[in-house]
Amino acid sequence: MFSTIFKQELKYWFKKPAFYIYLAIFLGLSFFLSAGTAGLFDSVTVTTGSSRIVNSPSGVNGLFNALTIFIFFLFPSIIGVSIYRDYKSEMHTILYSFPFTKSNYLLAKFYSGIVVVSIIVLSIAIGMFIGFRFPGTNSDIVGNFQLITYVKAYLVFILPNILLFGAIVFAVVTFSRNIAAGFITVIIVLFAQGVVESMLSDPEQRGLLALLDPFGSGAVNYYTKYWTPSEQNELQIPIKEMIVYNRLLWLGVSTLIFGFVYKFFAFSQNAISFSFKKVEGKKVVKSNISGITKIVLPKVAHNYSFTQNLKTMWSLSNIDFKYIVKSWPFISIVLVGLVLMVVGLSEIGNIFGTATLPVTWKMLNIGGVFSISINICTFLYAGMLVSRAKIARVNHLVDATPIPNWTLLFSKVIALVKMQIILLAVIMLAGIIFQVYNGYYNFEFGHYFKELFILSLLGYLVWAFLSVFIQTLVGNPYLGLFILLVVSIGIPFLSLAGIELNIYKYNQGPGFGYSDMNGYGILSPFLIYKTYWILCGLALLVISALFWVRGIPASFAERLAIAKSRLKGGYAISLTVFLIAFFSLGFSIYQETGTKGKRISSKESELRSVEWEKKYKKYEDYKQPRVIAVNTTMDIFPKERLFEASAKIQMVNKTTTAIDSVFLNHNALESTFKFSKPNKLVSKDTIHNFNIYHFENKIMPGDTLELAVTVQSNQNTMYKMRSPVRENGTFINNFALFPSLGYSSQGELTDDKTREKYNLPKNDLQAHPSDSTALGNTYISKDSDWINFEATVSTSVDQIAIAPGYLQKEWSEGDRRYFHYKMDSKILNFYAFNSGRYEVKKEMFNGISLEIYYHKPHTFNLDRMMKGMKASLTYNSENFSPYQFRQARIIEFPRTGGTFAQAFANTMPFSEGIGFIADVDDEDDAGVDYPFSVTAHEVAHQWWAHQVIGADVLGSTLLTESMAEYVSLKVIENEQGRNKMRTFLKEALDGYLLQRTLERKREKPLMFNDGQGYIHYQKGSMVLYALSDYIGEEKMNGAIQKFINEVKFQEPPPYATSIQFVNHLKEVTPDSLQYVITDMFETITLYKNRIIDTKVTELDNGKYQVDIEFEVAKYRNDEKGKRFYGDKVGDTISYKNDKMKKPILSIKLEDYIDVGIFTEEEVNGAKEEVELYLKKYKITKINNKVTIIVDSKPTEVGIDPYNKLIDTQSEDNRRKL
Repeated sequence: MFSTIFKQELKYWFKKPAFYIYLAIFLGLSFFLSAGTAGLFDSVTVTTGSSRIVNSPSGVNGLFNALTIFIFFLFPSIIGVSIYRDYKSEMHTILYSFPFTKSNYLLAKFYSGIVVVSIIVLSIAIGMFIGFRFPGTNSDIVGNFQLITYVKAYLVFILPNILLFGAIVFAVVTFSRNIAAGFITVIIVLFAQGVVESMLSDPEQRGLLALLDPFGSGAVNYYTKYWTPSEQNELQIPIKEMIVYNRLLWLGVSTLIFGFVYKFFAFSQNAISFSFKKVEGKKVVKSNISGITKIVLPKVAHNYSFTQNLKTMWSLSNIDFKYIVKSWPFISIVLVGLVLMVVGLSEIGNIFGTATLPVTWKMLNIGGVFSISINICTFLYAGMLVSRAKIARVNHLVDATPIPNWTLLFSKVIALVKMQIILLAVIMLAGIIFQVYNGYYNFEFGHYFKELFILSLLGYLVWAFLSVFIQTLVGNPYLGLFILLVVSIGIPFLSLAGIELNIYKYNQGPGFGYSDMNGYGILSPFLIYKTYWILCGLALLVISALFWVRGIPASFAERLAIAKSRLKGGYAISLTVFLIAFFSLGFSIYQETGTKGKRISSKESELRSVEWEKKYKKYEDYKQPRVIAVNTTMDIFPKERLFEASAKIQMVNKTTTAIDSVFLNHNALESTFKFSKPNKLVSKDTIHNFNIYHFENKIMPGDTLELAVTVQSNQNTMYKMRSPVRENGTFINNFALFPSLGYSSQGELTDDKTREKYNLPKNDLQAHPSDSTALGNTYISKDSDWINFEATVSTSVDQIAIAPGYLQKEWSEGDRRYFHYKMDSKILNFYAFNSGRYEVKKEMFNGISLEIYYHKPHTFNLDRMMKGMKASLTYNSENFSPYQFRQARIIEFPRTGGTFAQAFANTMPFSEGIGFIADVDDEDDAGVDYPFSVTAHEVAHQWWAHQVIGADVLGSTLLTESMAEYVSLKVIENEQGRNKMRTFLKEALDGYLLQRTLERKREKPLMFNDGQGYIHYQKGSMVLYALSDYIGEEKMNGAIQKFINEVKFQEPPPYATSIQFVNHLKEVTPDSLQYVITDMFETITLYKNRIIDTKVTELDNGKYQVDIEFEVAKYRNDEKGKRFYGDKVGDTISYKNDKMKKPILSIKLEDYIDVGIFTEEEVNGAKEEVELYLKKYKITKINNKVTIIVDSKPTEVGIDPYNKLIDTQSEDNRRKL
């Protein structure tokens, strides 16, 4: 009987149009995405980069698994429905009389669904195969077809996931007899998996995540998380222990779930149900005594008025709303969602493992995660409500009622909106619960209500309109759900096909952001776009009313004819009004944001970059005057969101030749430019904003020239934010205001294959530091050296305006407040203006005025920031050189402007999101006091950028960003001890290894880096800290002090380079440690260190003998991440024992590496790690054994225990005993 039922199920599906619709949708989706990533649409959108082979094993596995997640939403309507369908059709009583066993029945039903889903999965593979090789794709980024890649992805990952989730959904729908419960189960499982993944995101927990991730992606990431671009392009996904264990674990779980179904399934008519009401037994007595009962019928008055229909609509919406909220699937998603959100909030917004205070905007961030659940519930219950009468088999009764279509239709919409409000309230409840749990009682209910029940609800309302429209049109709630899922998730991908304007992408548009300082800012663009889409949604609702099914239409053609006949009266007027309003507003938006000159597409931007380089690159080496002084006036108008700026820029010809032309590279703002000497504007390029001025009387060597500049901000419009001025917390730097001199290479294309397409030569980004011709400019500015600076800044009377320099004068005129600042020493041509309603905290420290300008409620971490300033000033002054200013200022700006801090001369703007609301726990060893550490880093820039600035060559950020981070680490070590450093170094290691996997062009060694953050921040900090450990902090700082005294405030050029810096370090590094310089600065060298075995023996004298076996291996990467084990023949060593299939390879080893032994002691009731032994051993072979005697009982041993070396799997460096 198994084969009979199995074949019958397959025949059923092969006859259903829905099956072929699913096939077509997945075939189309996989084709579109694979062809898009392979460059099919390069002619209409930006050219696809050449760093990735799109059909590599990693690429195929990733795309395959991502599209398979869509298939999970087919499970309830394919696998789950298989048994439910027998009950729905009331055939179960007949079927169950046949002589088949429970196992035959259940297995046939389950596996037939698995086969149907697998066929749909096959369409994904076919679509990918065709898409990657479709004519017009870029053959440079498409590799050879490897069948094993697709087979492995299906058998190892896709099929086990189908069996697991299929079993879960099969069980839920079988026992609940409720398909909606199956969909909600899928949502809950996906949501729970996301929360688990975020909670186990720490590198030390990746092994646990590898086992517990039901999708298997955690197990894959265990091996591939740190793969370089070269490895991603070439290597197959390894089927190793963690992947095997994960797959077996979850296959076991799916088997247990199916076994549960088998055990408890019974051929009965009753579904499992739940109720909190106690059912009391009642004695039923049937009265059949003859007689006549007189019934008084109520008087009925017919009322078909518009008002009555509105009342009916509201009453029906209440009935539908109760139907939703009383259903167990909905209650489940509310309860589970609430729990998972409260748990997930603990990870939201954390920086360096340290929590932020649970302020309201942070609580609302979880709404972005839960929004997918809200949308899916909207899509699902829209179909359930539209088809509710049909499902309950009372549709003909409802159709016969004298209720107009619009009443029935809008009652569904209102019920959906009520459901959305409930789900949004769950977000608020989760946030408040989390705040109370953390002892934070500043509940901003107004903020919660405004964001959730006004701003967010508008977006969900637009989806509700589309949901009702699609579900009405399709008539199948599950097919409708799937179509809506594809539409909602697929819309952002339209940009791949060159469709970039938001007016063409349903429910897209400008978003909104909140900061404590500036609130929501200007909301009009967001509200205008939402109004636009609400008008579209209302038009769709009218069309839905026209197509509303009453009776039994035979075909879609008949429905279309009925819709045409209904298009009159109120329907015709409403549809006309909504469409006219929709298209009129859309045209208005397009005129402001989409017309030529108002917007640049990504393709146009690429073509402009090509044109810019071809047209003006020839002027790159044309000598220009150098800026020597700037006197600027900046008028900020916070309420109007405008600024007016002017500057007198003095420059001088520092070259040995006469200059006859000045090239002015400016922005698109309304500006005027006037030179102090006669000239002729010979070229004015309004596309690239590049002016060429010719001077008949040449600017001779040593001659000065003054440029007077005025610039005005663009005005914000109803449709677009065009001004950087904020009502509170403005932050604007000079690059956004004033012009620069000469050609800039920043706008050039960087991908070499894309450049080849446009007949451009390869781009080396920056010159090599050995190129003496490139040392005349800093990497900050190519048109100036050190300048004199003066500024007058005005703002509204209730705000403080700040610029670099010392306050000379402050005064008020009318409703304006003025501040005059002036520097008493030269600074870089790099400055900014801030304005806000600030409170000020001031302290004097060693003759230096320390100031923090902060938002009034943000007092939480001011003392930590003050402490960080003092510690950094002390460390830099004592170890390197004196501080050049008499003040140091931190200025807060809104988090909507970014989550970063930046250092200008004696002035450091800090985002409110990067320290002001940190919730630092000094007792937590896993956390980082980042208000202190970030402050130390930014203050260090007053030396490492504002005393020493690198030339515009490769590796210059080693002198600024890496050194500032090194200082930060040393300051923290001095303040909090060496034990704390492992947390920092572990974070830096993980950040470096993870971000290098995303490299789009190349990774060069630290001293020749291209300016990537993951190199100069994460790797740079690790390398400099490790070197100080090897050669000693005092010796290293002495070399750095010698370097800074040679190059600080360097003028005239050449400017400093990383070669000079590293040479100073080499001078103080012993010969035995010169390899450290080679490995860490000059090459990309990584380690594979791990503990193999340990043994602890207690000796008679009370001491402990610790025997440790460990492995050390290292290798190098080229700039694409390809691995090699030596520069020449003979450099490679190997090790292999009887248990190994392949030997371990390594570069020749003569390395000194820490071996450590640790114990735990109780301090103030808490366990703290105590270092028993730490010594560097010279390692010359891969496999090593050491014996160490310690005084106390050890609890843990480690090789490179503090993670000073770059190790791709550092969690096996330590082992608990």
